Amino acid sequence: MMRVLLLVVAVHGKREPPLGGRHGARLKTYAELGRRRVPPSQNTPDHVKRVYEELDRSVAYFPQTTNRSEAARIVSQIIAHPYGLALLNGRLFAHDGVDLKTIRQFRLLLEASDRRRVKNVVVAHNSASDGRCATVCRDCGHGSHERDRGRRQLPSTLIAKKGGFEERCGVLVPNPYFGTYRERTNSTNYVVRTPWVRRQNQAFWRGRLIEPGKPCMKEKCVPDPNLCAGNLARFEGLSLTLRHPELFDVKALHISPSWTDKAALRNRSCLPTSFATKIAKRLHKVTEPKHRPHNYYARFKMNLHFPGSTTGSYSRNLNHLWSTDAVVLIWKHAAVEHYYRGLAHGVTHLDIDLASAAATAREVLKNQPLVAKLKAGARAVVQDLICPDCLERFLAAALSKIRERHAQNLILDDAGSLRAALRGANCSGLVEYRQSHPTQDDTQLGLHKAIERRVRVVPIPAAKAVRDGEDPACAALVNTVYNV
Repeated sequence: MMRVLLLVVAVHGKREPPLGGRHGARLKTYAELGRRRVPPSQNTPDHVKRVYEELDRSVAYFPQTTNRSEAARIVSQIIAHPYGLALLNGRLFAHDGVDLKTIRQFRLLLEASDRRRVKNVVVAHNSASDGRCATVCRDCGHGSHERDRGRRQLPSTLIAKKGGFEERCGVLVPNPYFGTYRERTNSTNYVVRTPWVRRQNQAFWRGRLIEPGKPCMKEKCVPDPNLCAGNLARFEGLSLTLRHPELFDVKALHISPSWTDKAALRNRSCLPTSFATKIAKRLHKVTEPKHRPHNYYARFKMNLHFPGSTTGSYSRNLNHLWSTDAVVLIWKHAAVEHYYRGLAHGVTHLDIDLASAAATAREVLKNQPLVAKLKAGARAVVQDLICPDCLERFLAAALSKIRERHAQNLILDDAGSLRAALRGANCSGLVEYRQSHPTQDDTQLGLHKAIERRVRVVPIPAAKAVRDGEDPACAALVNTVYNV
């Protein structure tokens, strides 16, 4: 299901109290460093330049806004979108009932806007893994395709583009599973960098294998573009362990029963029948329900990455592979994230598929110069593209460029202009989301739900006075934000 959110970011918010816990002093130092404005380097690496050049191209997809009326129209349409999210004066407003993945994104936006002094900006945000720009909709009910498949696209940020950079609409921003600045700062401390000579001569992966496509109907099989893309890749990866166990430790935490049922596989749309039935009867040998922590990945010389199982797009598994000091192998797929322009086959990682995987793994094990080059490339990804400061700086830059592109300073920098722009708009359903004060747990890049539960929902107080033609919810939003 598409999760599209509206975003409005501003600068002046309350500062969080000093961090406590055993990491408090170190995190306070990082926080102060993060607030300093560092002049852009004259020696920016080429891979960083490519990432920001792609950012500029994606922002330029929409025509430049040059007048107040057009800026007001865009702001009004985005705020009225049913997936609306607004961050004004350090306070975040969005529609009630968002999922946990979206709340993770809220936390990144709240922290980045506070630490980076991001100026006011509105943008539609799609947290779905396949990524589509939000569109102006009349029928905006739950499940409506108009929300992201209508004719008129809205300026949007995405966490992935399933079809690659050829999908022009949408500005890519870091996926929420990177964690906040505080979490990301300390996450690499939990990775054990095992010396290369002591590592296992295998490529490692753990994940899940869900449904093998939709059932065939009326003697006709139509491939499911979502379930087939990611799960077929994972199925093929598991087969490598069965055929080359000396090179691959690729196993699944859970495998859908449909993959082990020959009759069911013959009626599924994803797989060549002969290959599927031959491997299916041995899938129990590549099932390992035990969860492995991130530092376990550092025991192997290679780590393998597959596209996501739900839509065949990005997978958060790649977030931490770069910091394991291992060679990263990426299964060939089209989906991209915000930093992928900075990646290069043979420099930061190696692209593989079923036909090339075994030969590539053998080459890694015998070619030490190649290993050194790839490990250095992966370290450059960590240091220049996905470090805590890198992610936060990129997110702030994306928001700033969108604000400038659509002349949002004409509307968002004072209460009167915003109120006039929202005249006739529909702001119903908005609530405020507040993040609890940082605790010692914020030093860990945890995947548990306790992190999301620190964000609580607060109703927006009703407006005391509503003008003619003004939506009460829009008036309440402006009054609450600007205290008027």
